[in-house]
Amino acid sequence: MISYPILWESGVYLPEQHLWLDPRQPRPRAVISHAHSDHVADHPLAYATPATRRLVTHRRRKPSAGTVEAVPYGEPIALNRCVVTFYPAGHVLGSAQTLVETDFGRVLYTGDLRTRAGFTSTPAQPTPADVLVLESTFGKPHYRFPDAGEVIAAMVSWCKSVLDGGATPVLLGYSLGKGQEILSALAAAGLTIGLHASSFGVTEVYRELGCDFPPYQRLGDAGPRPAVVIMPPTARRAALADQLGVFKTAALTGWAMDRSLKDRLAVDAVFPLSDHADFEELCCYAETIGARMTYTVLGFDEELAMHLRRRGLRAKPLAAIDQLRLF
Repeated sequence: MISYPILWESGVYLPEQHLWLDPRQPRPRAVISHAHSDHVADHPLAYATPATRRLVTHRRRKPSAGTVEAVPYGEPIALNRCVVTFYPAGHVLGSAQTLVETDFGRVLYTGDLRTRAGFTSTPAQPTPADVLVLESTFGKPHYRFPDAGEVIAAMVSWCKSVLDGGATPVLLGYSLGKGQEILSALAAAGLTIGLHASSFGVTEVYRELGCDFPPYQRLGDAGPRPAVVIMPPTARRAALADQLGVFKTAALTGWAMDRSLKDRLAVDAVFPLSDHADFEELCCYAETIGARMTYTVLGFDEELAMHLRRRGLRAKPLAAIDQLRLF
């Protein structure tokens, strides 16, 4: 029997390697799986894909005191008592799964994951591992997403009906990742698209990194009024009436599977378009990896672990575990 500790310490922590994976607080040496703010801290030394490093640099409000070292997909780097390799995670541009190869075996940390094809990120591919650390954002059976093509068609149809009614459709999606997916989804609609300033800035970085989009403009710039607006759900909407006149809002998120979301967000429509894996994707991914142990993290970690056990896998929430034992 081999004993090896994998801990939860504001993120996944491998103490023998002195390496943290996505810690929310600054740590001496860490991996940043992608550039969403809840996965980024100002570490003295961090490793990320080149696209993630560029996006982190763009989104930071002040210069970092630390260093983010860019590591391309598939290129192993030797660290303290381990080798680390990044593989696509499918979540947003630059998002990575982290494979940590050690003397005791291979640990695969998925970070935020999506195995379905998106417009601006490469879908996650299974990577063999002895231990799988699996994100659990939508780790309940309730979260089974409909076909993305059908969701996009419904969104475009809603936009056109709002326009036919004399109002401007405003689509709410995070400035990094979701905003670019929405923009790409509107490519065939032939509509003039305006982006909130924060979405515009991130989209410019995506273009710099090689992504193609339909024409768009920054909301508020001189020019014709956009037919459709894309903005973050947290952005203030109070001034939109002055810019757009009458408008209606729709939220695009996996949480749209919750019937109460429309009322909770005070929007006119919701569409279940997500850049995360849904429940079935998570379960199938864990089954495909076939690790000796699967640890679930974040989101519905306890529920997902329970369902994985029902499907014949060894699975537990990492937050409840002090030590991993491999046989």
